[in-house]
Amino acid sequence: MTPRSYPPLRTAPPAELVTEGRYNFGTYDGPIEHINPLDAAGSGLFSKPRRVARDLGLKEWEAFQLGDDDWFVLGAVYNAKALGLLQVLVVDKHKDTIRRFETKLPAPMLSVARGLSGTSSHGDFSGLSISLGNDLGDGSLTVDATRDARGDDPSLALHVTGDCSPESAAHLVIVHPFADNDALYSHKTMMPMHGSLVLGDERVGFADDQGFLILDDHHGDYPRPMKYDWITAARRVDGRVEGFNLTDNQIRNPEVFNENAIWIGDTLDRLPPVTFERPDGPWGPWRARDADGAVDVTFVPVVQSTMHVGPRKALAEYYAPYGWFSGVIHGENTTLSVDGMYGVGEQKRITV
Repeated sequence: MTPRSYPPLRTAPPAELVTEGRYNFGTYDGPIEHINPLDAAGSGLFSKPRRVARDLGLKEWEAFQLGDDDWFVLGAVYNAKALGLLQVLVVDKHKDTIRRFETKLPAPMLSVARGLSGTSSHGDFSGLSISLGNDLGDGSLTVDATRDARGDDPSLALHVTGDCSPESAAHLVIVHPFADNDALYSHKTMMPMHGSLVLGDERVGFADDQGFLILDDHHGDYPRPMKYDWITAARRVDGRVEGFNLTDNQIRNPEVFNENAIWIGDTLDRLPPVTFERPDGPWGPWRARDADGAVDVTFVPVVQSTMHVGPRKALAEYYAPYGWFSGVIHGENTTLSVDGMYGVGEQKRITV
């Protein structure tokens, strides 16, 4: 068997994302208190216009995936600067159906938090309200989303609380380089959750002791076009959340800098870089593998979701199916079978 090579272990986080105008590149095991990406513009006579330009190019969102054995929900407060997006997508795993609660809005009308201690990401527009309450220092994350009924679409009421205390969850915090001083910051955590999902007059979720919640806090100085492939899934077994994140993006030196990992309860193993194959396009099976046999995962989409912008998808081409996983992932310290797991994938290319 070919020896497997894994990225370095996570280290303790720095106090701030940027120090003296430079990103603190690395992979960390806990929250970074001060998220200050605009300070990468430096100081001096022309720092203000540089900060404005950097802010306009920064893609920022706080997203979540959550569910139980019956439901999978994806949501986001998303600021692409050219526009904003509020989104909650509710997928019935057994009926292969999706309900969409989403609205585009002017970017200044929503807020994506910079920092996850005593902050919130939120927006309220066209009847859809989303608020993510971040209290990671106290081991808590809340998700609240509501919308009134419209036509044939039912009302939405989503209210959950996740437990990301050290006894329940592990953190993957990355500050990885696109260029010498352009970075992707992301904070991902998988955790148990409890709460409720109500569609119309029907309370449909979540089953006791089955709820899971994934946090995805994201701020990136992406190149143009921005592009990546991504899959993630989670489930809760005997009270413990297990899941994975696999991404192939534009980061330099992916053998050291990548956000691939498996979570099992309060433990996390980093993984090698992976590549994606989709011989039958985005609605056919996907396969994610590394070079040495640590990762071999197949994703079979069953629910389609897209969001394209511009003539011939020139400004944005985005596929985000939901479906079932099979395969195995060998971490440095543990192995995770992903057979029967349910989750989401993204094939994204955005120039706007």
